[in-house]
Amino acid sequence: MKIKVMIVDDQRLMREGLKTILDLEEDISVIELADTGEDALRKIKIQEPDVVLMDIRMPVMDGVECTAAIKRDYPHIKVVILTTFDDDEYIIDALCNGAEGYILKDLPSEKLISSIRDVYNGNSIMQPEIAAKVIACVKRNKSSSSGDRFATAKGQSDELTDREKEILTLVARGMNNNEIAKSLYLSVGTVKNHIRSIYEKIDVNERSKAIIYAMEHHYLD
Repeated sequence: MKIKVMIVDDQRLMREGLKTILDLEEDISVIELADTGEDALRKIKIQEPDVVLMDIRMPVMDGVECTAAIKRDYPHIKVVILTTFDDDEYIIDALCNGAEGYILKDLPSEKLISSIRDVYNGNSIMQPEIAAKVIACVKRNKSSSSGDRFATAKGQSDELTDREKEILTLVARGMNNNEIAKSLYLSVGTVKNHIRSIYEKIDVNERSKAIIYAMEHHYLD
């Protein structure tokens, strides 16, 4: 069965270029194109995609608002944010709204394709470059009045085992389950079990909030 993808971007050339690249893959099918968040929400009602590639900066309804609406009404749909290096604040907001992936628009096509497959299979994607910018933004906001918008996880880090702390650090660096497993010489199943335990202990229900928790609690300092 093919992975059904929707591309949401206000630039026609970007939409059609991505569609051309992705439709070459045997296991991926681009079923819809949309140029605004509102357009995307209308089309999702007709054909529910498995994965949405979401631009951030768009007129009418931007990618952050659209991501929040999708995750509220269609929590099973995976959202991958397409971003540029000057989208720092948007990236944080999208992270808080539950997007599963954050990738740069100049990512090589083979990595874009593998990211879609990874997200479809339950992994989260955050390039190291994006993770570094998120960390910097969190640190800036912790000293400002807007810092409390990051307070989404309330668990206790001292309940984590050394292995769980190690895995949480790698999650916060943007590594997916396969990469963590390879790095620590563990099976992917073992990594998934540890992550499930981490979620329970720090009282979060998704990877994005675990990443924010790790950053707030200085796992990457």
